[in-house]
Amino acid sequence: MAADSHTRARRVKELAAEIGFDACGITGCEAGDAYLRYREQMASGYGADMDWLHESGDTDGIRRDVRRVHGTANSVVVVACSYASDVPGYLEEPPAPDEGWIARYAQGKDYHVHVRKMLVRLVRAFEGDPELGFKSTDHRVFVDTGPVLEKAFAQQAGLGWIGKNTLLLHRSLGSWLFLGVVLTPLELAPDAAGVDHCGSCTRCLDVCPTDAFPAPYVLDARRCIATWTIESDDPPAVIDPKTLGQHVFGCDLCQEVCPWNRKAPPSSHGPLLPRPDNIRPALSSLQGLDEAAFRRRFPKSAVRRTNGPRMGAIAALIKERNER
Repeated sequence: MAADSHTRARRVKELAAEIGFDACGITGCEAGDAYLRYREQMASGYGADMDWLHESGDTDGIRRDVRRVHGTANSVVVVACSYASDVPGYLEEPPAPDEGWIARYAQGKDYHVHVRKMLVRLVRAFEGDPELGFKSTDHRVFVDTGPVLEKAFAQQAGLGWIGKNTLLLHRSLGSWLFLGVVLTPLELAPDAAGVDHCGSCTRCLDVCPTDAFPAPYVLDARRCIATWTIESDDPPAVIDPKTLGQHVFGCDLCQEVCPWNRKAPPSSHGPLLPRPDNIRPALSSLQGLDEAAFRRRFPKSAVRRTNGPRMGAIAALIKERNER
């Protein structure tokens, strides 16, 4: 007798847990209300110069419905891996004037590689399970690399809610999470959507030194330190040195002050934990790196989203400001 959608959903979650995912939820193929919020923010110009967020193809709703990405999808499986660590954060132990800060998500191994390998193992497990049975090639997996609104689907799948800082918040794991999705032809019973628990708290909005949140749940990437230091082709042209702090790659401030991160347990994923040389690196060590030296300095790292000259220019900007 074929398994029903609830049995299949339970088995999918069991397999996800066996492989090591910290959370797993299931939802349908449409992104829900978060898609409308995304469209409004893009229309307001809040996506900065990140062209992939403004793809003309989205006029037909490619981010609203994953069946535009994978035509045989019936369900979306959303998984999460924690990258929380015990390393004191930027606010708890501020970098010295001659030190920089790399966002916690990029202090360890490149999450794209780690999470994708786990996702591949998961869909191969689907293939080998008598209750699931589809070939691994019948699924599509994404880790922050395609036209899928991972946070929206994570909320729909009950993994948490999208907070006022626009990040997904899980009640026990906080926001230190990497998300992955499986678009699957499996018919799976969906979970109830996550409920907002931000309440009247505005700590994430209040801590932002650049006023990058024009309203709760709205991020203007043009004012975000992460955009300045990671996505900009010419960082000195967009950065305000007075509000940059010691950030050379990304920013964690709105996460560090979030009450839901207070009790987040350290990650069990060793590769995602910080490498010692990525914790408060000396600014001088980041200057003058050609591309070969930059790649040696940051092997298998999400820091490679930028390059040596761009990071060196940011480090020089901070040093110059501090020496005035």
